[in-house]
Amino acid sequence: MPNINLLHDSSSFSETEVNATTVGQLRTEKGLAGYTINVDRTVVTDEHTLEDGMFVAAVKSNKTGG
Repeated sequence: MPNINLLHDSSSFSETEVNATTVGQLRTEKGLAGYTINVDRTVVTDEHTLEDGMFVAAVKSNKTGG
């Protein structure tokens, strides 16, 4: 179970232990359908493997405005 730093619906990363080992599994576990996922500042696919200490940001794909 990776221990990642997750940014989702907040303004800062929080240390989060997850069961998911891939981004696709994380989407299911955390209800992140429709979000763009960045790992360590890079947009990744659902097949990307999650490891301890990674910084994972979930950004709503249809966000508009400033």
